[in-house]
Amino acid sequence: MIGIAAVFGAVSIVAADFWLRSQSAARADTTLVAAAPAVPQVEFGRIVVAAAPLRYGMTLEPGQLAEIPWPRDTLPHGAFASIDALMADGARVVLSPIEPNEPVLLAKLSGADGRASLANLLTPGMRAVTIRTDEIAGVGGFITPGDRVDVVLTRDAGAIHEVQGNARGAAGSTITSEIVVANARVLTVGQGADERRIDPLVASSVTIEVTGEGAQKVALARNVGTLSLSLRSAGEAGMSPDGVTTISDFGGSFGTGIAGAMGSLIKATAKEPEGPKLKTVIITRGVDGTQSYQVNSQQP
Repeated sequence: MIGIAAVFGAVSIVAADFWLRSQSAARADTTLVAAAPAVPQVEFGRIVVAAAPLRYGMTLEPGQLAEIPWPRDTLPHGAFASIDALMADGARVVLSPIEPNEPVLLAKLSGADGRASLANLLTPGMRAVTIRTDEIAGVGGFITPGDRVDVVLTRDAGAIHEVQGNARGAAGSTITSEIVVANARVLTVGQGADERRIDPLVASSVTIEVTGEGAQKVALARNVGTLSLSLRSAGEAGMSPDGVTTISDFGGSFGTGIAGAMGSLIKATAKEPEGPKLKTVIITRGVDGTQSYQVNSQQP
């Protein structure tokens, strides 16, 4: 009986161990199957990219382009699926710089058989005006296409009574400066239109984008004074303060010194104010004789 009990006990232990091992293996397989992520099915298409750097004014040629795979769900708007489709309607001209392996988009190209016209860079409803500059008026050549600038007019506004009043006491100067156009976008510097130029370029002209009213102001300002540009910081969207600046606005020793020196000169050369005009009146009183009096002729 003892031997039979030992045999059955050993069989039970082996059977229990086998059952536990099989259950553990089944649970592990279930966990692995549940944790395995589903592989997403991505459909790829073709897209045209630049095979070499493309700059403003260049005419596209097939040798400058390449086709690469691109996920269909993330194709950018205005992309071309093949070089043949891009060149099908005619030659196109680059309007915005494109780097190698960057998608060639319709927004950066001219129309079929088009040309590199400045009108293609303008926002609808806006105008382009050109301002003559030099190293000083052009902020040392650090203005590049895409920057934002203010146009400052400096002139002699002696005929304006308000300016004469503000300038009184500051050497009597009527030289003023004021902002004609604020927050204007720079389109081109000189004859170039590369928005990715980072090195300074001293050019003789800068073309900016303004409204129709702004174009009239700039055209008028060219004939009444000197124009210069003021470069704005990147991301600044606020408007510049309006108003006219005169020498009296400098204050401090500069304004006080000029005012004092010129004030003394004005006093030295000024005429003394004229007194009232008098008339002599003679009155005769009997035996007392005559008496004369000085009276103001301007009084009633």
